[in-house]
Amino acid sequence: MSGRVLLYGVTGRAGREIACRLVEDGVDIVLAGRDPTRTAAAAETLGRPFRVFSLTSDPPIDEALADIDVVLHAAGPFVETASPMMAACIRTRTHYLDLTGEWPVFAEAQECSAAAAKAGVMLAPGAGFTLVASDCLLALAAEASPDAVKLRLAISRPDAVSRATIRSLASLIGPDIFVRRNGVLEPEPVGRLRRDIDFGEGLRETTAVCWPDIVTAEFTTGVGNIETYAESDWLQRAAHQLSASAGNVIGGRTTRTLSRLLSLAWPELPLHATRRSGFVLVVEAVDRWRRATTFRMNAGDGYQVSVTTACAMVSRALAGDWAPGFRTPAALYGARFITDLGCAELDKFRDLSIAVS
Repeated sequence: MSGRVLLYGVTGRAGREIACRLVEDGVDIVLAGRDPTRTAAAAETLGRPFRVFSLTSDPPIDEALADIDVVLHAAGPFVETASPMMAACIRTRTHYLDLTGEWPVFAEAQECSAAAAKAGVMLAPGAGFTLVASDCLLALAAEASPDAVKLRLAISRPDAVSRATIRSLASLIGPDIFVRRNGVLEPEPVGRLRRDIDFGEGLRETTAVCWPDIVTAEFTTGVGNIETYAESDWLQRAAHQLSASAGNVIGGRTTRTLSRLLSLAWPELPLHATRRSGFVLVVEAVDRWRRATTFRMNAGDGYQVSVTTACAMVSRALAGDWAPGFRTPAALYGARFITDLGCAELDKFRDLSIAVS
């Protein structure tokens, strides 16, 4: 393994933990961020060089990446920060990884795929839990159900989330969610699509949301009909719909700004005592006769999984295990990438000989 990595966003929780792991693994890593004081403090603690630059101007980014082989971008909200970093990686011929779960970033990466491939670099957003777990489970479902024409993904509800997650969610507030139908993203009003899903302890209500898989799953599996759901209680559904309604009245930009300001009152880190130890993901693979086969995965704590998967993808990219243009984790490293890392376990596949809507 050779080459130099720049980790941008070392002052965040995920960035700090990933930096510690990569240093322990002997990776040649440069730490970076926007805040001079906090970035320098993190670099001093880990004994690594650092660089401070913002993402508002191209020349400083290009200069910072001049001797870098792989960027791991960990500073959100990614819907605002990923675009300039991806563009710089293409200009400087640097491989790009990030931790985003924000679906517009994946759509933009797909649009930039040809330019990245021409430059001989890889764009692989979603190196953390938010995409790796679901992408692998969807790939397994598609492999086991070659007749599937629709894939539905659902994820269980976390007991607590961090301030960074709240800020990322705030950046995506709008009156609609999206689903993929026949290869095309189509809007649906917030709250309209709901399903009862068994995460292992009986049926739970879920509501359609915009997980990144509405963009990535077709690339990974070849299936052009994708829906994504999240477990939610009545209060969460009401809050989501209220936010969407407010966006219609006062404008989406204003609503997102207010939501981000409110997120500053949220704890920076979730309390370990109250945080669920992991997540359950379920995929329904539906064939043309509307028969569904379900697949269930039990994944570990999202933050720790993100550290493991991101470090693994960085190491493989440094080792030359990469492909040019836009890529997804399962397409790159196989459907069992996350289980081979010990970050998740699969339940026994369960056939349901019933028609579903």
